[in-house]
Amino acid sequence: MDDIKKRLEKIAQLKKNISKINQAQKEKSISIVNQEIKIEEVVSGNFISTPFGDSFLRENYFPQDYRCGEVELFQIFQSSAKTISSLARDNRLREIDIHKTVFLDTETTGLAGGAGTYIFLVGVGYFAKDQFCVRQYFMRDFNEERALLSAVNELLSDFNTIVTYNGKAFDIPLIESRFIMSGMKLNIKNPGHFDLLYPARRLWKRRLENCSLSTVERDILGVIRENDVPGYLVPEIYFRYLKTKDARALKPVFEHNLQDILSLVALVSRMCFLIEDPLNYTKYGMDIFSIGRMFDEEKRYEQCTHYYTEALKHNLAEEETSEILKLASFAYKRQGEWEDAEKIWKEIIERNREFIYYPYEELAKYYEHHLKDYQKAKIILEEALNIVENIFIREKLQYRLNRIKGKLLCQAPKLS
Repeated sequence: MDDIKKRLEKIAQLKKNISKINQAQKEKSISIVNQEIKIEEVVSGNFISTPFGDSFLRENYFPQDYRCGEVELFQIFQSSAKTISSLARDNRLREIDIHKTVFLDTETTGLAGGAGTYIFLVGVGYFAKDQFCVRQYFMRDFNEERALLSAVNELLSDFNTIVTYNGKAFDIPLIESRFIMSGMKLNIKNPGHFDLLYPARRLWKRRLENCSLSTVERDILGVIRENDVPGYLVPEIYFRYLKTKDARALKPVFEHNLQDILSLVALVSRMCFLIEDPLNYTKYGMDIFSIGRMFDEEKRYEQCTHYYTEALKHNLAEEETSEILKLASFAYKRQGEWEDAEKIWKEIIERNREFIYYPYEELAKYYEHHLKDYQKAKIILEEALNIVENIFIREKLQYRLNRIKGKLLCQAPKLS
């Protein structure tokens, strides 16, 4: 009987302990709720109605003379559609209308994308008459996703072109994925898309430490972010907000997203001005070289050789100079400017202590096939063979030299 009594007493005590724990957790939950700081108390904005409930919206308007770093936002209207199309490598953008263009950036619960990644903040910028407007749609919890997507969808239906930074690989596929997962249809279909990351790499990867938007806007636009939130911390900040319901830490995230969108606008202008008049818009030889390379890729050889020549006037590293000389020589060759190409191939041979195969080969081909000067071809090949040690290259040079000697024999007058 005593054992049963003791067990009953232990059970009763255990129930009291459990009750105390539950009470403590309840008080803690009440405390957290009492500490809740709503997003509308931290960020000025309002709630808009959608078929799926309310969505929080923040709006900012910027006047015509507003500057993002060194660039006025409205300078974008001086940008040529032809230049934008060339930068984007998308012929559809030859018809771009800036008034029908949105500048888009998202903040998400993960940086890798995938089905488990949600978009909790969508920033959309556009020009409205004499102002630039930025709308930021925020999801307070996962159950508001369809409301956020619906609000964004309604806005996007008025536009036909999107500008992003790495949007082709991240933002747009994620938006499309979230619409599919939510059973919704995206209103804007097959829009023109100008992803600024790719031309940024072509223009500045040789000079900048990297081509992240923060680096490009700092070094190219002159934008200095103060107290900015690093992008990799944004998901952690949002998850903390979901847990604590304290929205104060989200304000810097809104500012980060806002600055991203402003920088997109300014970056379009700066890229276009640089392409259209590089000698007045940059002091860096490597930028001028990069522009020449872009013209080269478009087979605009007259322009590319002009900028290669201008780039060589700057104080460049030997490796950079060699690369420019090589590209310039082949651009001249494609134009049929053989004498200019010949000068560069000879210069490359004179500048380099180590053996470089291609200028010897190109000179030999030029002398043999274009000038029909087999003696010159023979001399340059023999010069190369006296230097090179690589057995495979020697075999190629010897094969060409044997053919040249055969042609010389055919040219020799027959003995009577």
